Amino acid sequence: MITDPRRYLVRMFLFLVAVSIIAILLHAPLSDAFLGNAALNGMILLTLALGIAYIIRQNLRLVPERKWITAVQETSQLDPPGARPVLLATVYAMLADSRQDTQLSALSMRSVLDGVAARLDEGREISRYMIGLLVFLGLLGTFWGLLQTISAVGGVVNSIDANNSDFTAMMGQLRTGLDAPLSGMATAFSSSLFGLAGSLILGFLDLQLGQAMGRFFNELEDWLSAFARFTDNSPAQNGQPQSLSPLAHGMSEEAARALLSLSQAIAKGEDNREHLLDQVSRLNTNMASLAEMLADDRRLRDHLVQLNTNITQLSEDLRNDRNRQTDVVASELRGLSSSIGAMLSAKSSGQGSK
Repeated sequence: MITDPRRYLVRMFLFLVAVSIIAILLHAPLSDAFLGNAALNGMILLTLALGIAYIIRQNLRLVPERKWITAVQETSQLDPPGARPVLLATVYAMLADSRQDTQLSALSMRSVLDGVAARLDEGREISRYMIGLLVFLGLLGTFWGLLQTISAVGGVVNSIDANNSDFTAMMGQLRTGLDAPLSGMATAFSSSLFGLAGSLILGFLDLQLGQAMGRFFNELEDWLSAFARFTDNSPAQNGQPQSLSPLAHGMSEEAARALLSLSQAIAKGEDNREHLLDQVSRLNTNMASLAEMLADDRRLRDHLVQLNTNITQLSEDLRNDRNRQTDVVASELRGLSSSIGAMLSAKSSGQGSK
């Protein structure tokens, strides 16, 4: 998450409240110093007020940018509801150009960050100029007051009448003539006071603005690093020397992207080839299993044929054995029949002789 820049705005307001309390406590001497040269001191205070308003505005400009980044992180959409970023216009353009490719090259990210850094630094140039302008106005009032003092002292010295014997009148004339030099000294020291104090106030506010922008830039860089593809150098392989990428050889961004797309396509084709080889390997395994099953079926058929042959041989043996047994029984029956016939014939012959 990006840090809310308004936390630095709270520090600014607390510092301004502390300065206001000190100014209220020192109201009387500050009023006298301001009246030393109201025009120049008023210009210094007006410049201070404009500088404070500008620094606060620059801090508030970071708030919608932070909301846009937060919305993109939460919704994962490049065009969330709301206005498009201003300071991060280069980031938006680069991410919109890389929607088909979820990663940025290191060179693209560096150019994007350089653009953002340039925009942030451009916003601080006016505040830095105002700090220098306050110092300049203070020094301008100082030299202006010193010039008034020197010219007034010269006038006072020239106006003193050394031949006047009235000491009281001479001292009154000297006291009247010293009002102009004192007025010039008041201009010099009051303008220096307000100029340096104003530069101190704007310096602290600019410091807080710099911290807010620096924190915002660092967290933006951390966020963009998730999209970066660091391909400037490829690691050495198989003991070969390290080879430089197309970016290191000075290729254009488009050529580098085309080369990266080609390398991705080659890598994807290699993955598809490995997947095809894996499928062929599984097919070979299935074919081997099927061949084993067919071999088992062939062995089973051989066993069945052998079993059928054995059964046929057994049936033939049983048939032959039955025939032999039938022949033996028939032979026995014939012998028995002959014996019975012989006995009957012998019996019939014995009865006839009686």
